[in-house]
Amino acid sequence: MNLQNYLRLWSFFAGHKKWIVLSILLSLVLTIMTLVIPTLSANLINEGINKGDTSAIFHYGEQMLIAAIIGCLAFVANTAIAVWAGEYAAHHLRVAEYAKIQTLSHGNIDRFRSSDLLIRLTTDVLTVKNATIQLVLTFPIVPFFLLGTIVLISINMPSILPITFGVLVALALLLLAYLVIVQPKYITKDKRIDEVNHTLREALAGIRVVKAFVRQAHEKEKFGSVAENLRTAATVPQYMLAYITPANTLILYLGITAIYFIGGSQAIAGSGMNIGDVTAAAQYLIFILVPVYLLSIILPLASSADASLVRIFEVLDAVPEIRPPEKPVAVDVGKAQGRVVFDHVSFGYRTADGTAAKPVLSDISFIAEPGQTVGILGATGSGKSTLVSLIPRFYDVTQGRVTIDGVDVRQISLTDLRSIVSICQQEPVLFSGTLRDTVTYGMPGMTDDRMHVIARAADADSFVMNIPDQYDSYVARRGENFSGGQRQRLAIARALARNPKVLILDDSTSACDVVTEAAIQDAIGGLMEKTTRIIIAQRISSVITADRILIMEKGRIIASGNHAELLKTCPEYQEIYSSQLGSVPAAGGAAA
Repeated sequence: MNLQNYLRLWSFFAGHKKWIVLSILLSLVLTIMTLVIPTLSANLINEGINKGDTSAIFHYGEQMLIAAIIGCLAFVANTAIAVWAGEYAAHHLRVAEYAKIQTLSHGNIDRFRSSDLLIRLTTDVLTVKNATIQLVLTFPIVPFFLLGTIVLISINMPSILPITFGVLVALALLLLAYLVIVQPKYITKDKRIDEVNHTLREALAGIRVVKAFVRQAHEKEKFGSVAENLRTAATVPQYMLAYITPANTLILYLGITAIYFIGGSQAIAGSGMNIGDVTAAAQYLIFILVPVYLLSIILPLASSADASLVRIFEVLDAVPEIRPPEKPVAVDVGKAQGRVVFDHVSFGYRTADGTAAKPVLSDISFIAEPGQTVGILGATGSGKSTLVSLIPRFYDVTQGRVTIDGVDVRQISLTDLRSIVSICQQEPVLFSGTLRDTVTYGMPGMTDDRMHVIARAADADSFVMNIPDQYDSYVARRGENFSGGQRQRLAIARALARNPKVLILDDSTSACDVVTEAAIQDAIGGLMEKTTRIIIAQRISSVITADRILIMEKGRIIASGNHAELLKTCPEYQEIYSSQLGSVPAAGGAAA
């Protein structure tokens, strides 16, 4: 367990540490009130019951009641502070994590994995919260109880001090053995919880695929396997706790028996301890078990929380790969032209340890002039999507540079850059809300007239206006209440709403039919005549009218030209054409 992690957690309470100090004081009050009761009980027996003094019985009984009430009030107040501390820590960790995730680059997110980040935001934060509550509520009690009990026994009944230390050492050794054995088991349990969460999220996200391929039995068996691993991992620590509890009780009763034997002998002989002292001594010995029992709960919980803190702080300490320029070049977004230049660009995704992997793109060079449409064709995995992700700086080039209007994109502020460049991807992500929220997501406050113009260009206005609530209609999570083609058209409208100078459509009409796709492209061309348009596609029909088409293969541009030029000179383009549109026209023939 790393103390530094808890010291860092402590820093989250800046400005509120007085409440933690108050909690410690309340724990001290609770301990004093609890420890004084056996002494009062002994006095009640010795002075009241043994001597038949009713007034002494009422006097000490009244003091015991007052001590019990004060102790209860202190415990209630301390519990309130502990719950506040746990929720406060959880809230600030969760908010800090989420805020940090918003600053991370695509590369950071790729290495963390979305499901893993969800676990760090939920399960790990919950573990820290529970540990914080227990630590604030009970941890100060451990030293207070131990020290107070030993001091009182030393002063009032020193003859049983050896028994006290013997019981304490035996309980401590048993606790140490328990922790040594159980600690790795808790770590294993946490890993198994991660596996269950990951498997569950994956299965739920792909439930339609599971049903489509009738693989319910397979998924049930797979989940059952990881669930069984979790059951086994979680059961072992509970078994160990079940073993240690009776062992603690046995040691305690052996000590109490020894106290009754020694103290009882002294009481009968009339020397040393009397009956009240023997009763108090037995109670104090029971109090010795309290801190040991608390430690057996706190330490595994704290250790598990320590592992969660490590995972949380990994996110908080992650260095974004894409950093804003220290001295950004001033760019007037409204006057930007959108001239995109790739100058001998190479790129490779980074591995888990942060080192650059084998290049995905090699020596890419081309120019997209303002108002031009540039199409990019290539097989899956040829690097098309990676190439366009370098323009808005989702990733940074490994070699070479990408410029817009002559300025390296790394020298433009991210806000300005992503105001100039708008991208629409093949798998659109729509957030829950209304259709109006969806279309105007990047431009809040857009007028309805402008929204309708944008939606018509994306061929979305027609189907939206046929829905009863029109633009006030509800959009479910990820747009699941709309078809694939409708989601793509809404995503295109969202991209157009920003009035970008560079528009990237990454296979964004793949779910639309050819007629709809052509209508969208014509409408966009009319609406954004001066906008540079870069279109990634699998279908030649998507780029056949482009001013320039790039053919990519294994991260390289192997051919470049317009449709007619490539149809004459590029075998790869001819092959794609013939596979999709039929035989290649003879020289001088009409192209399809």
